[in-house]
Amino acid sequence: MMRPEYSQPTAELQLLLLFARLELVPSQRDAALSLCARINDWPSLFQQAEAQFILPLVNRHLRALQPVQIPSQHFEHLHRQCLEIAQHGLRIAAIQRQLARKLLISEDVPYLFFKGPALALRYYNDPGLRFCRDIDLLVNGRDMPRLLARALQHGFAPYLPADLKDDRESLEFLCRVQPVITLISPEGVAIEFHQRLDQGGNLYSTSELIEAAEPLTLGDTTLMVMPTEELFLYCCLHHSRHHWSHLHWLVDLDAIQRHPDFDIKAVRACAKRRGLEATLQASLAFYRACTEPTSWQAKGLDRRANDLLASCLRTVQGGKAAELELREQNITADFAFAWQARPMQRIRNRANRLIRPLRPSYSDYHDRPLPQAWQWLYWLTRPLRALRQRFGDDARP
Repeated sequence: MMRPEYSQPTAELQLLLLFARLELVPSQRDAALSLCARINDWPSLFQQAEAQFILPLVNRHLRALQPVQIPSQHFEHLHRQCLEIAQHGLRIAAIQRQLARKLLISEDVPYLFFKGPALALRYYNDPGLRFCRDIDLLVNGRDMPRLLARALQHGFAPYLPADLKDDRESLEFLCRVQPVITLISPEGVAIEFHQRLDQGGNLYSTSELIEAAEPLTLGDTTLMVMPTEELFLYCCLHHSRHHWSHLHWLVDLDAIQRHPDFDIKAVRACAKRRGLEATLQASLAFYRACTEPTSWQAKGLDRRANDLLASCLRTVQGGKAAELELREQNITADFAFAWQARPMQRIRNRANRLIRPLRPSYSDYHDRPLPQAWQWLYWLTRPLRALRQRFGDDARP
């Protein structure tokens, strides 16, 4: 794909980029104070920070800097907003703990949590600094149907797909055709049940990842989470695929690197084993560039890191629409840029794109349930369904 175009960042965006880390060094504090003097619309900056999921971190940095330009009433409003975010984070953490105790541990289901609240709990010195929308859970495919059944029995509601039935045949079919299933907890929080980490299913082995999971203590409950080197590399992969469209992802890289468990040699070895060296190196260079007050003018940045920087600036400036536009141009389901993927991965992705319109989905089974021995027929009826959806009843055979 072509390198994304972006406008020169405003003073507000420059300040947010500088604040996308847990701690500031003296030169960054000086640069931040200079930028504060150029900002006239503080409520607009706070709105942008909230959209980028870094409002609590912005609040902490501003309180430490105490720029004279911010009226006291803005700090009061900011404090209330951050208190609500912290309360939401505590609620998410409690739901994750209940999920582990009531469903995973009690049902003896091997699992691991990744991203979101598990990342915040382990790597942030104050987990309330990281906003979390949902909970991500990785489970082996063979365990998924019974786990979903138990979740539905405990009051979880289907979301993706919304019309999910709770009988064994429906759940087994869904798990064969949909790698990520989303349920809503009784408290209203989305839980994403993943059967694999990568989109193509060729980079990671779910069973091996779960076997290598490490314990994280939350109160009287032990949660299983990804090893540090695996999580850091996965963050580089996942966030690059999404074009670094949210600045809290930059903070994640910063937080993990500051943690005592972080070992760059182990991360590089992991990247070499998974064929993700280019993605790791570009992400590290991109992260380092963003530590500078004028990151978009960073000198000595190679083409690959520049691609990530340009993607980030384009999506942060353009919002969700810009991210979706760029993701349409991704070279494969897992990689945004050609330099990330090996030739065989690109070939495999082209083949998958050709057969994707023919691949059965849960809607095929929901509308016309067939026994497993006859479900191969969905590969024949799927194109007809697509025609009817696109052209209406006139296309009905």
